[in-house]
This record gives sequence, structure tokens and C-alpha cells, in this order.
Amino acid sequence: MIVALTGDRFERDRYVICPSAPVSVAELRDRILRRAKVTEGFYAYRLVDDLHAAIFERSLDLKADYESYFSREYESFGEFLRRRMRFAATAVTALTKALDKNSGMYFFRPSHSFLEGEYGLEFLTRLLNDPVAEEES
Repeated sequence: MIVALTGDRFERDRYVICPSAPVSVAELRDRILRRAKVTEGFYAYRLVDDLHAAIFERSLDLKADYESYFSREYESFGEFLRRRMRFAATAVTALTKALDKNSGMYFFRPSHSFLEGEYGLEFLTRLLNDPVAEEES
């Protein structure tokens, strides 16, 4: 599942990417590289590999962060998202419903402009969403 947090004219779009549980970051990397149909040693491979690292290694895992640090400070995960992260109510609702179904919730701020807007959301959805998990929901 991907929740788009659209920015205003001064802020870029952001996403919360929630891989279905249970899946490891290494498994996600392999799945993404296969789905992108890229060949090792080429630019496209490096681009997709770097995108994976940006999302799953360098982004903040909201779920883990809440459980490790903020569960004592905030009454619920939804309150943490609302007050600390300042997410819109629609995003908070979607993320709290999906909390137990996902292995993590990665707050991703893209550095490439092609990952913004409708195209960016569609690209990330095709690359990251698990079709089997989508059918079960």
C-alpha cells in the first residue's frame, strides 16, 4: 500500500510506503529489481537499486519509530501521525487501518522529480505494490 501525501506549491509530494507483512528489506529489493526488469551494471539498475535504498534504508520507518520511541509519548499511532508528523486526517485513517497488515511504514521524500504527481504515484505503485496482497484486501 502507498499513501500519497501531496505537497503544496512549496513542498514536494511525499509518500508512506507500506509493504505487506511479512517481507524483509532484502526480499523487497530482489522483487523490485525483478519487477523493473533491469540488468545489473546498467544505469536503470543503479537507479532502481538507489530508489530501493532511499525508501527502505534511508527513510524513516514510522511504525518502528513509534513502537521504539513514541508509544510512551503518544496515546496511539494515529495520534503520533496527527500530532508529531502532522499528516492529514485521511492519511492517518488509512495508515492506522493498515498498521497490523504491514511490515513497516516508510516515510519517503523523493529526490527525483519524476516521482511526483500522478506519474510518480503510478510508477511507485507498479514497482512496489504486491498484486497478491492487493487482491486479498
